[in-house]
Amino acid sequence: MLSIRAAAVVLAALLFCGCAGLTEGSRLALTPAGPSDAQGVSAYRETSATISRCGAPVTYSIFEPNAYGSDWSKVNNRIAFNRTASDGYYHIYTVRPDGTGLQQIGLGSPTFPGRTVGSPAWTPSGAFLAFVAEKTTPIPGDLKGDTFAATPGWGGYSDLWIATADGSHAWQMTDLPAGNDDGVLLPQFSPNGRLLEWTQKMKGPDGGVDWSLKIANFNVSAAGSPYLTDIRTLAPGGSAYPNEFIETGGFSANSEEMLFTSDYQNHLFVENQIYVVNLLTGAVTRLTTGGAYNEHPRFTPSGQIIWMTDEKQPLGHPGGDDWWIMNADGSNPLKLSEFNTPSSPNYFGKTVYATVVNTDSWGTSGSYFYGDVERNLITSESDILRVSLTCH
Repeated sequence: MLSIRAAAVVLAALLFCGCAGLTEGSRLALTPAGPSDAQGVSAYRETSATISRCGAPVTYSIFEPNAYGSDWSKVNNRIAFNRTASDGYYHIYTVRPDGTGLQQIGLGSPTFPGRTVGSPAWTPSGAFLAFVAEKTTPIPGDLKGDTFAATPGWGGYSDLWIATADGSHAWQMTDLPAGNDDGVLLPQFSPNGRLLEWTQKMKGPDGGVDWSLKIANFNVSAAGSPYLTDIRTLAPGGSAYPNEFIETGGFSANSEEMLFTSDYQNHLFVENQIYVVNLLTGAVTRLTTGGAYNEHPRFTPSGQIIWMTDEKQPLGHPGGDDWWIMNADGSNPLKLSEFNTPSSPNYFGKTVYATVVNTDSWGTSGSYFYGDVERNLITSESDILRVSLTCH
């Protein structure tokens, strides 16, 4: 059984920095900015009674093969995701939850990036998508750039962008150095639509990679253009993370807490742990312990946490990660999927890695969700699954 305890630690300091000429922040507070979306918040709350009675065992079907990065806008009735095309680049597509109406966004738009794009994240209103996009500035000594480093989820050679829902207009939010170790990954909006978080990495002075969590106020001008203000860096432990890993998770339903993954305490990437930070007080709570690998935590509609881990894999099986669910305080961890268990009906037939299940990718009944399963860690070959839980 996975040994979990909630160990509260105090956030020693919050380091804030300006970015790309935007407003420099001075606090980590839920400043009212940008559109509030009460419908998006209520969608999280209405399912809590049902979903708390749903769990393992699960069944699944492949919803979109050779794709990942799924995020469901119920307002638009569209699931956004990324997939490679014949040109060798990743593109963002949307599709209805029943699998019909596949569309590529940004096609033909002069303002939409023309190389690799991915990791789409809807605003609660459904009016905009945040995403990451490959840079076009040449890397010094490398005239072609590096599309592979910009693979969605890898975080290299990329910037943060925001586009309209159809991709007809797009705006660049960051302008990081052109390098394989400089970039952005996994943006996500808060349920109230006022905050945007993302992970940022930059090559450090010692040649290593410095990771950081970024959070900003999301705004829309009177002319309809999105922009960010009060960009700040969240740094539990008192500084940024030279050569140590830290990555964003998801927001709580009230937009006051944020999950993240890090090895800033144990300094061991293969034993990343899950944390939650209170954005009002700065208090950080560690939710997992032990020697397992943990990543990609997201709140479920009921306020539980679903995440990926290699904890308690079958004896003799060569790795892989499955989905687990625990309470918001880290208690009662339960294994949800059995994709890497040969004796299970859910066995994938090979080692796979169950990754991200965004909070808004759950059905309103709380009995199913759309989530990503990675088949190859090097090439990022993945499938989007529709996963059904057993409800009692």
